[in-house]
Amino acid sequence: MSNYRNHAIGGLIFALPFAPGIFYLFFALLGASIPDMDHDNNINKVGTMLIWGVILSVFLFFVDGLNISALLLVGLAIIFYISKHRGFTHTILGITILSYVFLLMIMGFIPVFMRLSLNLGISIPTVVYIFVIMAIIGYFIISRRYYILYLAVLLVYLYLFPIDYLSINWLSVFLMFFLGALSHIILDLFTPSGVSFLQPFNDSKFHSNIAWILIILWLLASVYTLCNYGSFINNFTPIFT
Repeated sequence: MSNYRNHAIGGLIFALPFAPGIFYLFFALLGASIPDMDHDNNINKVGTMLIWGVILSVFLFFVDGLNISALLLVGLAIIFYISKHRGFTHTILGITILSYVFLLMIMGFIPVFMRLSLNLGISIPTVVYIFVIMAIIGYFIISRRYYILYLAVLLVYLYLFPIDYLSINWLSVFLMFFLGALSHIILDLFTPSGVSFLQPFNDSKFHSNIAWILIILWLLASVYTLCNYGSFINNFTPIFT
């Protein structure tokens, strides 16, 4: 079974050729953790997610009206709680839905917190909201062992290269979540138990032979992307200039 570090590295590698900027790789890192949220080891995280989702839903209802993002947090916790390990969260359909839900949740939370701060007469840069939201999501799904490192790298990057909410490419955010989660499934295909990643359309368990096919397809897509849209290394230019 691949450990958290291997899944994190896999998520970054799979997303690298398709990321429009370094910032987006943080979402791939988060995505790589999503499939294992249904594991028994994460039951406390899921419980915390549910509690905070309920608290935010009630709080925001009274101060800002019904909030979809807070309800989505509750919904995610319920999905992870009832899902059998290597079930729904380890399927193509599952990671597509979960990636979209995480995308909607982030898109919804940031403007809500912006409105609350404006109502309180406080002016806060949007990059602060982005950091807080990504820190909260990371707290729920990233291994506790690596969470401080994740926070430190995220904080340093956003301090050096601030991101404005309006400049975020949300389609790329979805793609990063999806590719990170997909890399997790592919690595699990190399385990003896395999993965039924085509459920509910096909209940068959697949193994390493299918993983290699998916890797080849990823390589072809990566080469096509890099040849037609340039090398990802271009995104490192600001660091040297």
